[in-house]
Amino acid sequence: MSSRKHRLCWLLLAVALSLTLTGCSGRRYAPTSWPGMLVDGDLAYVAFSQEVFALDPSLQRVQWAFPDEPDAKMPAYYAAPVVTDGLLVIGGYDSVLYGIDRETRAIKWTFNRATGRYIGSPVVFGDRVFAGTAGNELFALDLEELERLGAVEKADETRRAREEAAVVWQFSAQHGIWSAPLVTAGTTYATSLDHRVYALNTDTGESVWTTELPGAMAGSPLLSDDGRTLYVGNFDHRLYALDAATGEQLWQVQGNGWIWGSPVLAGEKLFFGDLEGYLHAVNPGTGEVLWQEKIADAIRGGPVFDPENDRLYVTGRRVANPGNISTRGAIVVLDANTYKVLWDQATAEAIYTSPALLGEMLLVAPAQGDDLVQVYSADTGVSQWAFAPDPDDE
Repeated sequence: MSSRKHRLCWLLLAVALSLTLTGCSGRRYAPTSWPGMLVDGDLAYVAFSQEVFALDPSLQRVQWAFPDEPDAKMPAYYAAPVVTDGLLVIGGYDSVLYGIDRETRAIKWTFNRATGRYIGSPVVFGDRVFAGTAGNELFALDLEELERLGAVEKADETRRAREEAAVVWQFSAQHGIWSAPLVTAGTTYATSLDHRVYALNTDTGESVWTTELPGAMAGSPLLSDDGRTLYVGNFDHRLYALDAATGEQLWQVQGNGWIWGSPVLAGEKLFFGDLEGYLHAVNPGTGEVLWQEKIADAIRGGPVFDPENDRLYVTGRRVANPGNISTRGAIVVLDANTYKVLWDQATAEAIYTSPALLGEMLLVAPAQGDDLVQVYSADTGVSQWAFAPDPDDE
């Protein structure tokens, strides 16, 4: 890529990120990214700015908030947390990885060795935490050793030396890792803004293979059900299928814009969206295009598939007034077999993250506005509840 094209690529990336910063917001603090959301059990965990909330949508209440009192001096969190054994693991924009007790909300441990902020979510696999950073790093950390570390506000040389014991292995890419890695028993897969897909031995971190593609990647890869094929979306507007064992390219399919969110398998089809608002369905074995249609003005988050009802849930952005930057959001639900739109719900604010299913409820996290989380009937699209932190409660 020429230096001019390279600069243009990063300029466009900056513009894409700044979409969430336009307009007014009734939230407590000025955001620098969009919320991260995880559904686990009966609760939804939402990270946004200086707070993390545990919500019970069925009872329409806040289970707890971290910290107990809002504090603008706290680090910002935007990546969705991960939950394990009473612990909430979350990466901060202060380049620190936190382990938070789910019952007491006390910080049990901190890991301070990263050189860049955590943009993608961490992954817990077995007794390890895997986390990528904007500082080009991918860490595999031992949970027991992290527990022994405890929490400190700032690491000194002695502390950093002790943190060595928690690092099972560390891998360095040539640019930032913005997405959650895909971890399996044998291989860990990671995408990077350096245009490369990395396959690493999960136990040792040693390279299995590296494949370079034309554009940057900010979304997590997807592994086929048989474990043989890896699917990755690329900023060059294409989705690639790679041999999971060798990294060899099997096929590619053309999209209409940057492919940021992860694709999803829905039976015999593979669905993905792009930043031009097109939703695509392809044959996962051959890449043959089965269907495509523009359903929004931008789709950043990956679709979510409900196998019980054969439904596909997609969120995105719509331009409210063509010719200016005013935007709205959209939730589109389709029959995965016929592509028929079952319901289409307009939202007041754009949605840049994937939706989440919790029983018969569909949860979305708008990029701006007063509501941090909105809950709809997954069947009908009828609004059921919205959670809005009090902007004056600081």
